[in-house]
Amino acid sequence: MYGYDIYHEDIMDKLITNIRKGVSQHAYIFEGERGAGSFSCAMLFAAALVCGKREVAPCGSCNACILAKAGNHPDIHIISPLKDKKNIVVDQIRELLKDAYKKPYENEKKVYIVAYGDEMNEQAQNAFLKLLEEPPEYAVFVILAENAEGLLLTVRSRCEKIKFPPIAKEKIKEILENSYKDIKNADFLARYAGGNIEKAKRLAEKEGFMALRQGAFELLPKILSKDILESYDIAEFTEHNKDDAETILKLWQDFLRDIMLIQNGAGQYAVNTDYKDKLINISGKTEESRIITAEKEVMKAQEMLKRSVSLHTLILSMAFRIKKGE
Repeated sequence: MYGYDIYHEDIMDKLITNIRKGVSQHAYIFEGERGAGSFSCAMLFAAALVCGKREVAPCGSCNACILAKAGNHPDIHIISPLKDKKNIVVDQIRELLKDAYKKPYENEKKVYIVAYGDEMNEQAQNAFLKLLEEPPEYAVFVILAENAEGLLLTVRSRCEKIKFPPIAKEKIKEILENSYKDIKNADFLARYAGGNIEKAKRLAEKEGFMALRQGAFELLPKILSKDILESYDIAEFTEHNKDDAETILKLWQDFLRDIMLIQNGAGQYAVNTDYKDKLINISGKTEESRIITAEKEVMKAQEMLKRSVSLHTLILSMAFRIKKGE
């Protein structure tokens, strides 16, 4: 769409139509998961706002459109966390405040894309609020947010919220098949990505992912058995693939979820469709209570993994608790 990778054409058509009519708000919240397309949409939106030919914006041929597409337009600013920071800090917002009251260099509009605004602390959000309360008439602010509720109510109330839903799995499958000619697992990746095209592409390009998934699946019977000694095989596998420990736990969680869906007659919603027969077999041999316990323990391990704990000890403890049914 207009030379941008856009997966929410219907939403963008409405926004761009308004721009062509000379209608735009001073502040927007683009709410959607990272990697699900909201950033590309924000860049297209910014290009349309600064285009020199408003009636056909973004025309794609004027100097403003060319600079916007190259990421070099002087009136389009992207505010993201500094290299040594996790979140946007108040000093960055103060700099934005200073710049916002300087008139545009080239066109009628000046656009600020704040990624990801819902992770700003309260001090930074309050500084930003001052700008939203008295915005320059030429400025447009686009706040990207995974969860708009992470923004102060006073900030939310001054913005138009646009919801960007997950991308349909059929669309992701189509993109993968067009992007990777020899791909054989596009259907699974489209389901596994959960509407996130960037995640799907990363996994398609990740060498060894499918082998890792196969290894994780083969350990499922050992995870669900009552044999305590098999806990060491589980811990050894994870330790051997420690750089992918987070991925392994997520794979186990999804396998267990699929088994529960199958046990409750909702197998059509399973993600791992290529393993469906094997999952049905495991489902028939395992009590639902053990599956529920296993999923809870895997989720606990995912949380603990974020802390500075021994991976080997963490996985052993997880396996012990599952086997004991605690």
